[in-house]
Amino acid sequence: MKCYVPGPNVKVLGRTIHALARFGDELYLESLVDCVRLRTLNTAESAYAMVKFNKNFFSYFNYNYNSNNDNDGPKCKISMKSALNTFKSPAHMDKQVENLEIKLELDQCKLIFQFKCKHGIIKTHYVSILDSKVTQAVYTKDLVPNRITSSQRILSEAISNFQSSDDQVTLEALSHSILLRNYIDDNIDLSKIIRTQINIKSEEFDSYTVDEETAVTFTMKEFKALLTFAEALGLPIQIQFETTGKPIVFIIHNGTTLEAHFVLATTKPDVTTQASTTQKSSRVERNKRKDSSNLTESASKKPHLEEDISKCLDEDSHLFNFVDIPNEEIPTNNCDNSVNVENNNLVDIKDCDNIPASPTSKTMIKSLFKKCFESTFDPRSTQDVVLAGNSDSE
Repeated sequence: MKCYVPGPNVKVLGRTIHALARFGDELYLESLVDCVRLRTLNTAESAYAMVKFNKNFFSYFNYNYNSNNDNDGPKCKISMKSALNTFKSPAHMDKQVENLEIKLELDQCKLIFQFKCKHGIIKTHYVSILDSKVTQAVYTKDLVPNRITSSQRILSEAISNFQSSDDQVTLEALSHSILLRNYIDDNIDLSKIIRTQINIKSEEFDSYTVDEETAVTFTMKEFKALLTFAEALGLPIQIQFETTGKPIVFIIHNGTTLEAHFVLATTKPDVTTQASTTQKSSRVERNKRKDSSNLTESASKKPHLEEDISKCLDEDSHLFNFVDIPNEEIPTNNCDNSVNVENNNLVDIKDCDNIPASPTSKTMIKSLFKKCFESTFDPRSTQDVVLAGNSDSE
């Protein structure tokens, strides 16, 4: 196989390689009589992408048919990483590259990309062939009950409202609108996540046919990749799907030179997960009403509770009355053994229920040297009494 890609189409080919890299790690190339197909498949085999370039996409196309089987042609498998290194910065390729030559040499196990740039610069990339086989996905895109044609802008604006952590998106097709919402597992606490739902009316789409209402869930990563590819080419997106568990197909084509199919597997979520957000919200509202009724019932029981508490306090009121708060003035008539001191008129309280305060230091001193302050005390009476002998040896 040998073909030439003009400068403006090199940019489209480069964007195609980058879009397919979001799907799989290996790139399959197949050359037919009237077109060249690029395919890829993710490791989980849940997402498949195929881009077909018709013969008029190339400025020169030599098929080099060497097989006895009319349905077979030159084909190979290369690493996606090698393809990305070949097509770096596809947005500026149309300004730098004048022509691209692609040659497939199966006998040498090489796929050659030769860029003829401006000012006579030639860049040649030799990519090793990993295998001479290609993969093919089996899916149905005809006679499906649900067909929607939309501009990429509407879907891109809707997806921009979702969180970057959302791994899956659910598309629920109704008779007059579609609902896009992030997939939520029932095992996750709803109070700790953000739920997003976008309602798009059927009038917003170019064409809208939903004969069988259903909801399908698919991966967000590949969906964003095909939206970016459609936005770069400025082409609408055709969505074709049947029901839950059957693959959903996204088709992007310009009618003459390019046609891309992106096939995503859909999961079969639980019944509770498949329910619409309105059903979930109604369940939350029922729980709220139940909680409010419990609060009302507890509020209605509150007066009885207060009466029971007050009754209990009345019966055990002696527990709170064993302490008497004394007045500022100490009563003298309640204590029979009270003694008045003439000097300071202090009250000496003995054998009284009321416990007096601790005496001051001055009171303690007067109590110890009480005889010294008595008027009848005679110091001469203690002169001849030796209370302690001299400590000196003399």
